[in-house]
Amino acid sequence: MSLFGSNNSAASIPSGGSGFTFGASQSTQQKQESQGTQGPSLFGQSSQQQNQQQQPNSNSSTMATSAFEKSTNLTSNTSSISPEGSSGKVLKDLLESASNLPKLDYNSLGTINLPLNELRNRTKLLSKNESEAGFTKAHYLLSGSGINAGDIEVELNNIRGLAPSSRQTKQLHELQAQQEQQQKPSDKPSQEDRLVAREAVQSPALTTGINNIENYLRAKKDENILNAIESSLVTASRDFDNFIAKNITIDWRVRKDHLKRSLGIPVKTKISPEELSKSFTWNQSQPGNYRILTPLKQKAGTSSSVRHFTREKFESHAKLIYSLNEARLKQLPFPIASSFEEVNKANQDLKSKQMADTWKVIANLTDEKFVKHNQEQAFYEDYQNKKDCISLKKRIVANSRSCLEKQFFDYMDEFYTKDDQKIPEYSVPSNINKVSHFISKVIGKKNGNEVSQQTLQVNGVPIWALIYYLMRSGLYNEAVQLTNQRRELFEKFDKNFPVYISAHVRNQCFGLPATLQERLSSDFNQTFQFLDEKSPNFDPYKYAVYKVIGKCDLAKKSLPAAVNLSIEEWLWFHLNLINEFNFDASSSLIYENYRLENLQKKVLAIGPEKLNASSNNPVYLKTLTMIGLYELAVKYAYENINECDAVHFATGLCYYGLLRVTSQPTDDLLTLNGSDEYEINLSRILGSYTRSFKISDPKVAVQYLVLICMAKGGKSTEETAKCHEALRELILITREFTLLLGELNEVTGEKSPGILEKQRSLIGLADLSSFQRTIVDVSASRCEEEGRVFDALLLHQLSQDYNVVVRLINQYVSETLSMSELDKPLLSEKIPSGGEGQSQSSENNFISRSKHIMGIYNNNSAILEKVSPEVKKVNDALLQIVDIRESFAARNWRDSLSALQKLPFFAALNSNDFVEVRNSAESLTSYHVALVRVIPSLLVMIMTSVAQLTHNIKSKRFGSFGGEKDELAYLRKIAKNCVVYAGLVHLKKQFYVPQPKSIISEQIVTIEHFFSESFCDTLISSFESKLQLETTPNIKSKDFAARYNDRISLTDHEAADALWQYLKAILQQKVDYEDEELEEIKQIFSKARSLNPQLRIYRYTRGHHFGKHYDDSVKCPLAHDPSKMGKTKWTLLIYLTGGDEFIGGGTIFYPNLKANDAINVHPSKGLALLHKHGDDCLQHEAEIVKDGTKWVLRSDVTF
Repeated sequence: MSLFGSNNSAASIPSGGSGFTFGASQSTQQKQESQGTQGPSLFGQSSQQQNQQQQPNSNSSTMATSAFEKSTNLTSNTSSISPEGSSGKVLKDLLESASNLPKLDYNSLGTINLPLNELRNRTKLLSKNESEAGFTKAHYLLSGSGINAGDIEVELNNIRGLAPSSRQTKQLHELQAQQEQQQKPSDKPSQEDRLVAREAVQSPALTTGINNIENYLRAKKDENILNAIESSLVTASRDFDNFIAKNITIDWRVRKDHLKRSLGIPVKTKISPEELSKSFTWNQSQPGNYRILTPLKQKAGTSSSVRHFTREKFESHAKLIYSLNEARLKQLPFPIASSFEEVNKANQDLKSKQMADTWKVIANLTDEKFVKHNQEQAFYEDYQNKKDCISLKKRIVANSRSCLEKQFFDYMDEFYTKDDQKIPEYSVPSNINKVSHFISKVIGKKNGNEVSQQTLQVNGVPIWALIYYLMRSGLYNEAVQLTNQRRELFEKFDKNFPVYISAHVRNQCFGLPATLQERLSSDFNQTFQFLDEKSPNFDPYKYAVYKVIGKCDLAKKSLPAAVNLSIEEWLWFHLNLINEFNFDASSSLIYENYRLENLQKKVLAIGPEKLNASSNNPVYLKTLTMIGLYELAVKYAYENINECDAVHFATGLCYYGLLRVTSQPTDDLLTLNGSDEYEINLSRILGSYTRSFKISDPKVAVQYLVLICMAKGGKSTEETAKCHEALRELILITREFTLLLGELNEVTGEKSPGILEKQRSLIGLADLSSFQRTIVDVSASRCEEEGRVFDALLLHQLSQDYNVVVRLINQYVSETLSMSELDKPLLSEKIPSGGEGQSQSSENNFISRSKHIMGIYNNNSAILEKVSPEVKKVNDALLQIVDIRESFAARNWRDSLSALQKLPFFAALNSNDFVEVRNSAESLTSYHVALVRVIPSLLVMIMTSVAQLTHNIKSKRFGSFGGEKDELAYLRKIAKNCVVYAGLVHLKKQFYVPQPKSIISEQIVTIEHFFSESFCDTLISSFESKLQLETTPNIKSKDFAARYNDRISLTDHEAADALWQYLKAILQQKVDYEDEELEEIKQIFSKARSLNPQLRIYRYTRGHHFGKHYDDSVKCPLAHDPSKMGKTKWTLLIYLTGGDEFIGGGTIFYPNLKANDAINVHPSKGLALLHKHGDDCLQHEAEIVKDGTKWVLRSDVTF
């Protein structure tokens, strides 16, 4: 059997070839192919060759083969392989053949300490540089003769004085070119420098060291950049996922079915377009998703014409709104309904006529023409309880009747006046003659002789028709007078009627006393019980008069056809049928009672199609207003009349308190509350209206947005918050800070108020500090979050919070210094020609702006008094560093180095004492974070200045003298100390952990710098922009301490657990402390399990305090596992403001219940304070804040 399992005769090896032809030459292969005539064998030879006689090869026979063939065929001793050859012999030959391969001295190579990415990069780099080394074949040739080319190359490279290779020559030229570029044109490298450079290139050890350092630094830089990019991408992805999860609600079932249907996959369920649109919605309950100044959602099919209005109409209505707000400021009455009625009367179109009639109803309801006192929110309390408020309902019904009666009388009067063919007996213009003339000319012509024959005639005048139309015209006194004068006419059949009508008028037309009601009902039944409209004896006007006066037979509420002339007639009749205001005549039978709500339902059932049947006189809007459906009237006007008219109609109703406003975070105009009452989304309708002119006319937009605060009686915290948010949104969108908030004098820094500040009392911020904190400061914080630094600076200046202005300057100047490129100037830009452009102005350069602002402040002592000394000190240092950066960018190395050494945190760099350098590095913890942030860039500037100065000294033509040598030694010392300093700063920054401190053993523990100052500012900005804190004034009582502050309570397990993990790392460190105090704290909290997931946020402003009290211990779920319970034993207070940011406001503890033993902890910013509560709680209080703002985040440690 063959080695490879072949049953054929053994393969013979031809002389001149090897048994294994993996590397055989092409000529040999061609020779073999020419000898064969059949298919190839296992080794690629013909079957004829396989049958040849075996000819063993000796060592001498192989000499004919070239060394090249030997090396490529991997053979040196090619003995024949017999059929019985063993596999062991073949492997032995292979090993012997491999012994002659070129060998390298691997012992001289060092270890590889590079990551895989760097190894890959280095391999690619080396492969590019080895293009000249094509000596592989020569190496094989030499190895065949027993010569190791690798060893020879190493020995040759170790011989000193060898001429540099082509690659080394190339490196020499590159190094010389770099030096010439860095030198001035007049400077030329000396011969000594050239020799040093040549030696550096020729020295393999030095060259390798330089390359290793450069490669390491390059790799480290690339790795850091990639890590930073990857970290940013991961953070952005996580933030995006969290944002989507919190802010978007998706019905995946609906979306999946819709996708299947679009792909042609059959789906059983039917998906309507409305359902599909609702399957993807923004969660508007989340702060930040709800924008007021955006278009309001429109009803499908709404005409676009209702959104358009003329400039003239816009201006006329805006002037009235401005006058309204000015009157509100002065608390004077303003006839808003009459004013808008006159504005609409000036227009001749049909929609303006509808609005004028509607405004007239409101003007009559509120008695605008006669009331001389302020009526803002005059009807709010009654209207909110309209179901139970009879007086307001009665007023609405009476006013609506009066309006219809006045309208009808005006119509009759106009008809009488214009008619030149009056009947002589009606020529005297009395009210009775006018009605009689109307009956004869209009009613008689309409109904003909048939009706005239059915009703009672007196001298040709239908007496019941005359009484009815006197009542219809509102002439009740004339009707009473007529019945009394013609009493004899009623003696036979209706002798009690004069009594009925007189009592009806005395009762303001709202019904009869119980006794008279029974008698009238009896008379009515006797007369009309067996009659209908088709009966010859049926008098329609007598029937209508009895129904109106006695509200009889309310099961039938329709007017006779002969009387029902118009929609207004029908409405007037039904308003008179309402009997809920006459308690004496009320019936226990449901169908005998007719309420205002019943009429409202009837009108809604009829709808606008019938009530607007007359194209010349649509009355649906007016009808809704008359029956008290004001919210539906606003909705109808918005969708069918005009958006401008609807907005102002809602404003007028809200001014009087006649509008219910929703609190739901919805984008719908009309909603239903829990009591099935309609509510209008006032904030959105006002905000949506301003969308078309908020940019062009922000001053006008403000006048509309302040109206949001009128909702719900003008005292709703929810609507006030919406108003504030809308105003902040307007400020940020328009950026009209000067117009809205005030103008800042660029020279003196003083401020003149803007229009919004003048009207701040209309938005519930009469106190100037409250206005600045709620509107200006929050807007400034939003600008900071959005990166609008210039706007943030200006807003903080307008709020006159100069300490925050300087702190913000410090933050952004620090970030600019730490992140900008060191070789580029901060105050000017290089132009392409190589010179320098003009200095940038303070309008487009933040550094210039900061220097300009600080120049103003430094010249104004009143402003400087409001800036804390610590903040001012940091600012002075940063601006000094700015000047040093400018000097550094101008390549003034010596001046830059000298100025940098004068900085307090670099004073020890020229010291010979290592301990002093270490102490200087460790002292950085006492400096502000804005200064610590720029330390790395300053260290780079020092090292660069030292390197440049060293290079300048060494590159001089005649070498360095004695003084210059001393200077070189001095620069080396600075560089050495700088490296040590940088290493200490890096280690301290990387491993710093806040340490707890015991104030009272087992009672009070504090942790300095628990939160960084920047993180505190971020939290405060987030709280101010996204949370609505409530003021909780608690009057001192037996069980409660006096408390006055702003607060909010949130339950957030995730945030509480994250906070606990950070606190746990501080309190439960796995080390044994030598300090007994730290060990005691560690033991106290060793069994702590979590934090209370209920997080409380407190804001104390001027005058706020919390009296002496004790904190109770409670049971609550654990933050990380809500299914498990724990008991709180320690209070955790984290102060987000501190130091000079507020005066007073300390947390005072009374260990012995004595004032003279009190411990007042005035916190620093970011301080965490833990104190025991429950049975062992010390009495404590929050001291009154005299100035500034104190922010506190509170939780409890659970065990």
